Amino acid sequence: MKTYTLKTAAQINETNTVWEAFVEYLNSVYFEGAADELDRELIDFEYQSYLECYCR
Repeated sequence: MKTYTLKTAAQINETNTVWEAFVEYLNSVYFEGAADELDRELIDFEYQSYLECYCR
């Protein structure tokens, strides 16, 4: 079973760039190293969704 950690936007901006936060998100939702192994189209879709949801 996976565990999830919620972070506020301020916490993410303090320590990570948006891309690094997105990679952390992918690793928690899919698997460790997902950003390197998943299909590019899926990553593009997930990134756009991530930006719309978390980076307003």
